[in-house]
Amino acid sequence: MEALHGYRPLKHILFSDDFDKGLNGWLNLMPNFRQDIFNYYPAQEGWTKWGPPMLSSASYGYAGTHGSLHGTYSMKLSTRAVANPAEQLPAPGSQGVAIKRLTHIDKGFLRCEMYYTFTAEQNTPGIGEDAIRSFGFFWDSTDSESRTFYGARYLNCANGNMQQRWQLFKVNPDSKEPWGYKGESAPGDTPDEKVTLERGIDTLWLGKRYPNGSTDGYYDIPNSTQKLCYNETPDKINWHYFSLTVDMDKGEYVELRSVNRRFDLRGIPATKVGRYPRIDWLLNPVLFIESDSNRRVFLYVDSIVNSTGPSLEERVQ
Repeated sequence: MEALHGYRPLKHILFSDDFDKGLNGWLNLMPNFRQDIFNYYPAQEGWTKWGPPMLSSASYGYAGTHGSLHGTYSMKLSTRAVANPAEQLPAPGSQGVAIKRLTHIDKGFLRCEMYYTFTAEQNTPGIGEDAIRSFGFFWDSTDSESRTFYGARYLNCANGNMQQRWQLFKVNPDSKEPWGYKGESAPGDTPDEKVTLERGIDTLWLGKRYPNGSTDGYYDIPNSTQKLCYNETPDKINWHYFSLTVDMDKGEYVELRSVNRRFDLRGIPATKVGRYPRIDWLLNPVLFIESDSNRRVFLYVDSIVNSTGPSLEERVQ
């Protein structure tokens, strides 16, 4: 973007994507591909059906073309017209997921800001607000010793019941329930080593789930109920501001901002797991949306900015 209208970035901007200029390296998230038999691991084949990102001018049958907040195009994520009950793992195709693959420049504070909107497909009577289960953003972050998912999810609806609250990516330490997947995920550093998905990895579609939309992979932010703007019909959209800040030196959350609300998250640790082979210093941002009924739902991202602040060393100088 030529100008950061409406943004509050930290000192160093990692990227600033306005989708009038294309997808800027965002692509669909696919599971690990087995090189020995040139196919996917059987338990992960359903993950190949997550909807890919696309460029959109947000056109609807009645309203015409909305365009985007800062121009013509936004990045659109869509689901298929399918959903499992909230207490089950997501049905193949019930999510749309986009990832941008990069690596760290430094640790310290990390912030994501974006302007986004969400709606259901305009293909059936009803505004469709209850067709959207959740949407959100996270980083898949690693260093040379560990792997951490930092992220936030807006839980909108579960089994047709509106929830409208914010959650963080954080494993329930008291749960003894299975994580939801056992088996190979990728080869290790040596021929006989196998890497499996640990608790805290891929919270987006793993972890025990419950009828009210809670899961063993998410932490409900206290007093975080927020009714976002959802207009009178699914062809009217309004852009929302989102900001998530974390401290990678401490492995903790710092702050979530949503429209007119600010949530102080200091002292809440993210879930760390052991190092994964060959992906040291990964820093992949990910966007997603999930359906709650057999109706397609959409997440539109007008623009997104990721920035970093002072490292621990700079802060003590």
